Amino acid sequence: MSQITKTKLEDLNVLKLYEHYAALEKSLPLLTPESRPLAEAELEACADLRSEKIDRIYYAMAMHEDAIERAKKETDLLAAAKRHHESQLNQLKNLLSWLRRVLPLDTNRIQGKNYEFVLSKKKELTVEITSDPEFWHTDERELYCIEQETTTTRRIVLRSMSGTVLEERTEPKIKREVLPNLDAIRNAYQEGRQLPHGVKVEQQYSIRKNRLLISKRVAVQAPEYLGQLLPESEGTDQS
Repeated sequence: MSQITKTKLEDLNVLKLYEHYAALEKSLPLLTPESRPLAEAELEACADLRSEKIDRIYYAMAMHEDAIERAKKETDLLAAAKRHHESQLNQLKNLLSWLRRVLPLDTNRIQGKNYEFVLSKKKELTVEITSDPEFWHTDERELYCIEQETTTTRRIVLRSMSGTVLEERTEPKIKREVLPNLDAIRNAYQEGRQLPHGVKVEQQYSIRKNRLLISKRVAVQAPEYLGQLLPESEGTDQS
C-alpha cells in the first residue's frame, strides 16, 4: 500500500494508531491535491487497523470474563467438594466415637490390621447448636443465654496543616449480641434437664491415628531352662 508517511502502521498499538490518524487528519488541509489521495488511503488503512485492534480488546475482555466465570464455578465446585468431605469426615469420627463407647473400660484403642485409632476424651463436652437463640422461649433464653456487649471507641483528631489540634473527640460504638451460655447448657445436660430445641451436647474424643508396624502380634514365652532350646543327648558318657 502506498503511504504518504513512512510509518509502519502494523507496528503501532491502538493508542499510537489514534494519534497517527489524528495527525494525518489535521494535515489534510495542508497537502497538495496530488498528495491528498495518499494521505486519505493511509487514513483509511489506519482506521481499519485501529478498528481491528479495538475488536481485539473485545475478544480479550470476553476471554477474561469467561475465565472468571469458569474460576467462579470451579470455586463453587471446590467449596461443595470441601463441604462433602468435611461431612464424611465428621461422620467417620462420630462412628469411631460410637465404637469407643462399646470398648472395654480399660482400653481406648480401636485396632485394625494395619492401623489403629487412639481416642482420648476432650476435657469439655461439645455443644452443637443448630437453632437461633433469638427464637428460643423466653425462659430458655434466661437460662441458657448471655448478652455480650462490645464497645469500640473511635478517636478523631482534627489538626491544622502546621499540626495544631483544632478539635478532638471520641465516638463510642456499642454492639450487643445474644450468645448461648455454653457452661449453663453443659451443666443442664449433666443434670438431665431439658435443653432448647436444636441444642445437642455430647462427649467427643480427640482421635490420633497410628500405623501398626506389626500386623499380627505373636506372644513368645521365654524358655525356663536353656535345655529347652537344645536337643537332648542321645547317649551317656562311657568311662
